[in-house]
Amino acid sequence: MKKTALVMIALVLMATNGFAQLDPDDDGIGVYFDPCACVNCITMDVGVQKGFLVITHPTSPMGVAGWECKMWAEGPVAITGVDLQGQEINIGTSPEYVVGTVDPQVNPYTYPAIVVAVIDFYILDTNAPITWWIDGIRFHSLDEKVPAYLDGSDIEIIKELRQSTGGRDFPVATVNGDCAVAIETESWGGVKALFR
Repeated sequence: MKKTALVMIALVLMATNGFAQLDPDDDGIGVYFDPCACVNCITMDVGVQKGFLVITHPTSPMGVAGWECKMWAEGPVAITGVDLQGQEINIGTSPEYVVGTVDPQVNPYTYPAIVVAVIDFYILDTNAPITWWIDGIRFHSLDEKVPAYLDGSDIEIIKELRQSTGGRDFPVATVNGDCAVAIETESWGGVKALFR
């Protein structure tokens, strides 16, 4: 009996470790439905739901001292709140965010995923997809209109953030629809090979 219990615990631990961040690239940004940045395509019911705006794999070793992006959703959804994380100040107006933080944000529990905002939203209907988008703001800090963040080790350095699914022309997350375009695809044969 004890042996069976240990095997069950090992299987649960292996299953939970099987989830990995979707965007393997440095300095990424996306909307996810978990704080570890592992799920960006999901089916949800009508009602109150939660999402996360996450910066993944920041190249700054000291975290994120500030960030800017335009983030919005299209479809049968109402964004009811965006809770910015950390001691912050936002000088932007929704859906544009220009956020500075007192201390650089790091997250030792989900690093290299730094949750910069928790998004509360209400799904009005499940018969149509909801897509989430990210772009640069109108008065952007870099030469190009792209999302960006301040390097936590030197606030004079502004770094570009890249959308988790490849650019402004693709949704970064999807609810109740076809999945967002992935950066890398894995064949079913490749997935099966992991278990051999």
